Amino acid sequence: MKKMKLITIILLLHCCLMNAQLSFEDRIAIFFKARSEKINKENLSAVYDAIYDMTLEFKSINKAKYVTESLKENKIYNKTLLSTALNEKGLLSFKQNATLELETDSLQNFIVLKSSLPLYREEADAVNSVSISIKENKLLAKNKSKVSINKNHIANFGTFRDYTKVNEVEKEQTYKTIEIKNSIGSTTGPLTGSVVYEVKILTAYPSIKLGKSDFGKSFLLNNKKITVINATNNIIIVDGIQMDENFDITAINLDKKENVIKSPSTGRYPIYKDLYDIYTKNPNLTKEQLKEELPLEKLQKMKVNGCYYAIVNDFPFKNNFILFSRVYGISKDIEVKM
Repeated sequence: MKKMKLITIILLLHCCLMNAQLSFEDRIAIFFKARSEKINKENLSAVYDAIYDMTLEFKSINKAKYVTESLKENKIYNKTLLSTALNEKGLLSFKQNATLELETDSLQNFIVLKSSLPLYREEADAVNSVSISIKENKLLAKNKSKVSINKNHIANFGTFRDYTKVNEVEKEQTYKTIEIKNSIGSTTGPLTGSVVYEVKILTAYPSIKLGKSDFGKSFLLNNKKITVINATNNIIIVDGIQMDENFDITAINLDKKENVIKSPSTGRYPIYKDLYDIYTKNPNLTKEQLKEELPLEKLQKMKVNGCYYAIVNDFPFKNNFILFSRVYGISKDIEVKM
């Protein structure tokens, strides 16, 4: 069976963050959840190292050759194959096929949702065509206490073909397999109860084509007002997305001829406005100047001014680009028992 693995919550942990001597929990809290109050005298030096390395990342330019395709060939921009590959009928199959299992290893315990639904055409955006999240936790441990579930999950996708005979004629049906794995507390032993999942199907790609003349302007994308601040090498900076908001936004990079520059890896992450503003004022900021600009007290208060979002591409944004979002217009709540 052909499989693709996706970590749904893509934490774009730059090398700058990985190299810093910060605990994983503090790294996530400070740089990805805007909890700047967790910066203290003990981790201050490591935070400065991480911020400084981030400014170096902003200045790095990927000069490798890239591959392009025309906008007409880009299935996402042209919405090719959308809504016909998966449909509401498929959600009924998903519900019928769904199972929930307890999986344990030496480090952690997981609950694993497994199911499949029929594919009626090739998918244009297979990794994102189905969105699954926990809506309600009714899971109980052996002692009847509620099981704690981490809502961030790992998703595995695959496909398989099923063959049946109808009136002596063999028919082939392709299915999309989905496995959603959530870590749980230290609970062991048999679990009872159920979990309610919200399963949504991708139905639309609202998009806007922009360029350098649009920096500083505000636009509506998927009914969301965003402001495009700037583009720095391979990063587009936007304002208007809240830290706790699960808003989908991605960029398509274009060359001079309006061809799509293919980017195998894309993503987005928050960046404190205070940090970005200091960088734009002085891109060649030294570590000592950084410490003068942002002493501990100012670092701890960075969350007050909020965050921009950085949209990342493998190659620099030198020309026009397209911002697009994903709309999941078909939704169904599915309760799965242990």
